[in-house]
Amino acid sequence: MGRRLTRIAGGLAGLVVVLAVAVAAIGREQTLVLLFGPIDTTAVSFATLVPSQRPNRFLVCPDDYCRASADLPSPIYKTPAAALRDRWLGMISRQPRVERTRISADGMQFDFVQRSWLLRFPDTITVRFIDLDDGRSTLAVYSRSHYGHSDLGVNRQRIKAWLAAL
Repeated sequence: MGRRLTRIAGGLAGLVVVLAVAVAAIGREQTLVLLFGPIDTTAVSFATLVPSQRPNRFLVCPDDYCRASADLPSPIYKTPAAALRDRWLGMISRQPRVERTRISADGMQFDFVQRSWLLRFPDTITVRFIDLDDGRSTLAVYSRSHYGHSDLGVNRQRIKAWLAAL
């Protein structure tokens, strides 16, 4: 039993050294790509979206806008969609470790990637701004982790906080 534990400990120590060398040579983000593969950068269509069944995602969507059931209904804002978009972009600019990765041709749908602080795990957040009648608007938001099964509620907490910040 003692030899077996020694071999296991030696193997784990070797793995840690290999990972440390990879991080030093190519960086944390590229090491994640090497270990887990590239993140899915396919554009989201809320009308046809079928979310992952894993609990590491969160969907906010207006009634009858998304094919999938929303985890939270979208709030309605007393402002046009373009003004809501501008408020969102201002709020996003104050968030840590967020980069914009895509903008739709109509300028009303965006993808962002926010990475965790220590390990740099990526989550992608897609948001679409939707005009309603009488100068009102709403939005659809899909936040998801790319690696692992559970996110311990990070996507839910993020989107609720961002909606509150609007």
